[in-house]
Amino acid sequence: MITKIKLKNWRSHLDSELNFSEGTNCFVGPMGAGKTSIMDAVCFGLFGTFLQLQQKKMKLEDIIMKKPKRKEQSEVTVFFDIDGNEWSIKRTITKGRSTAELRRNGELIEGPQTSKVTSEVEKILKMDYDLFTRAVYSEQNQLDMFLTIPKGQRMKKIDELLAIDKFEKARTNTKTLIRRCSTVSNERQRMVENLEMDESLKRFEHVKREMLDLKEKEEQMKKQLTKVSDKKDKVGRDVSYLKEQQRQLQTIEEDLKKFNALIDVTERDLEKVKEDLMDEAEKTVDELNRDIIKLSEDIQNLQFHLNEERKNLDRLKELYAEDNAKIKLIETEKILDLESRVKELSDVIIKLKKNPLRKLMSELKRENKQLERNQIKLQKFFAKSSEIEDSIRELSSVGSVCPICGNKLTPKKKTNLISNRRKKIRDLKKDINKIKPEINKIKASIKRLEKRIKISERLQQRFEELKDSKKDFNILKDELKKLKSKTKVFETQKNMFEKNISLFEDKLKNLEERQEKFKRILSRREEANTKIERLKEYKRTLTLLGFEKEKLFGFSPSILEKSELEYQSILGLEREIQTNIENLSVIMEEKQKLIKEIESKKQMLEKYKLEIKKIEAISDQLQLLEDALLNTQEQLRKDFVSAVNQAMQSIWNELYPYKDIYNIRLGIEGGDYVLQLQDSTGWIPADGIASGGERSMACLALRIAFSLVLAPQLKWLVLDEPTHNLDNKAVDELAKILRERITNLVDQVFLITHDPSLETAVSGYLYRLERDKARDGITKVTPVAGPEN
Repeated sequence: MITKIKLKNWRSHLDSELNFSEGTNCFVGPMGAGKTSIMDAVCFGLFGTFLQLQQKKMKLEDIIMKKPKRKEQSEVTVFFDIDGNEWSIKRTITKGRSTAELRRNGELIEGPQTSKVTSEVEKILKMDYDLFTRAVYSEQNQLDMFLTIPKGQRMKKIDELLAIDKFEKARTNTKTLIRRCSTVSNERQRMVENLEMDESLKRFEHVKREMLDLKEKEEQMKKQLTKVSDKKDKVGRDVSYLKEQQRQLQTIEEDLKKFNALIDVTERDLEKVKEDLMDEAEKTVDELNRDIIKLSEDIQNLQFHLNEERKNLDRLKELYAEDNAKIKLIETEKILDLESRVKELSDVIIKLKKNPLRKLMSELKRENKQLERNQIKLQKFFAKSSEIEDSIRELSSVGSVCPICGNKLTPKKKTNLISNRRKKIRDLKKDINKIKPEINKIKASIKRLEKRIKISERLQQRFEELKDSKKDFNILKDELKKLKSKTKVFETQKNMFEKNISLFEDKLKNLEERQEKFKRILSRREEANTKIERLKEYKRTLTLLGFEKEKLFGFSPSILEKSELEYQSILGLEREIQTNIENLSVIMEEKQKLIKEIESKKQMLEKYKLEIKKIEAISDQLQLLEDALLNTQEQLRKDFVSAVNQAMQSIWNELYPYKDIYNIRLGIEGGDYVLQLQDSTGWIPADGIASGGERSMACLALRIAFSLVLAPQLKWLVLDEPTHNLDNKAVDELAKILRERITNLVDQVFLITHDPSLETAVSGYLYRLERDKARDGITKVTPVAGPEN
């Protein structure tokens, strides 16, 4: 038995706590008050989900209260008693995530993983979410669900309710698998027949013998190639030795020619050097070196003075160039620019007098204040109009009770209220249409003022930039006059420096020519001594080359030619054998591929034969499974109908107090289920001849029977808005049954209704739920009665 539930921030429930007892517990209140939310919370607490969440019509975070104030977390705690133990399940939702904990007699059993808690609850209740919704929970307006199912579809719907449809799906899938097995088996059989007709399989042994012969021939060729290669290496070494002797002899003869030529050239050069040195032959080497040192000192001293004069000239030119550049810049750019700025300054002063900035800013401030006042008026008109339109929509959607005062609302009064509100909206629209042109006119005026202010601000900024232009212009004219007088002095100084530089350069040139002559004489003397030593070395080398040539007297070109011919012959034979081996390898490779291909086909043939046997065995097993599924499906239907009928027959006398209808059953007509009642005339259909009250009793009996058959361990029943399609008499009869007789069959009933007449059905707790939907108010739960009242 469910004993209590606590809700915190659960949709419209801020902090609700409800106790339950055996018998019929009832939640009564208008649509949207939060009645069904309580049973959704019970379902979520037990199994971690409910209908809208399972069907993805709602996200987990949508459960957390958003109105009238957004909350960060939601909690639901369900308490229930089973087998003498008090159990509690607490589930917490935070930003799309949830945790859970399960306690027995206050001791933590499982948590915080929601899936593990749900699994433990299913073991305790011996029921999962699907079975709960099928056996215990009658959805909103679905008490007569069975009779509303079109004829011909009831068996299918009941199969879905019992999950028997899964057997049909399994049987359909099994038939598909059998067809697939047959298709695959036929394909494999065709492949086996094709392979058995393949000629290559018959030639397998012959190809293997050919392969052995080729391998033997290849070994013989490799031995022959080894012998030829050894002989080739020996002859090759002899040819290399003879070629080396030939190369040495050729090198010696070329060196002899080269050194004889070098001796002749060196002797001629030596004679020419001696002729060049005749002019200064009386001076020694030391005297020449002293002259060169003295000339170097004179050159260095003269070079220093020359560089100083050049530096002075360069500095003078730089100063001259700088002043000329300044003069040019002033004359071509600065003066013209300042003249333009002085003229522009006069224009700016005139324009500023026409557009005073302070006056324009004052006008803009006045216009903005007026615009703000008009916009506030307009927003108030729009808000009031929207508020009246909301009230019109609310009046249009409500029934016969005023949503504000709760008094009776007649159609005429409703029409008058709506008409008065529409008149107010028309008056407001006139005010809106009147104020809009004024706002637009002020906005246009503000735009013009802002444009004039921007122009005035730019002029003021430009005035600040130009105000010193006239003073700068006079200063620049004085600077130009001074620069022009300074440039006249530069020309005289420049001519003097250039003349001194020319004299220094001529004198330096004479000194450098004398120094170069003395250096050249020293160099030629050193060159003569070097050539004399080189000539002696050439003659010694010539003598040694003659000795080396005498050592190679035994070499003969004919012996080398004969050895080369023999080497070429051996190379040709080697290449021929290698080509034969390569060709043989290609043939062997093709044979090997053919052998592998045939072996693969043989393996494939055996594999396909084995697969055919396996597939046929699987197909036989699947056929047995299909038959078993069909028999199981039919037997489950029979067992279920039998169990439901037994339960309904025992229930009917408790529910129905009269003697005119004394039995009820779930029969089968035309391959579909039909709910039947038995009176003195026989069996009659509940959705045909029976009255509305009798049909309601029959549907209630069927719903209780479903609960007892599908969940015999839990005698719970949830009825959500069960008075759909019932007249007043049927509602009174249903209330009496729920109050007086249903407790003999079911331990605990939860009744959700907006119909106050069902309050008389309560034998447990009665709660009235209210909520101000117009203001997004929270659900208020008021206890009206309890089992002790």
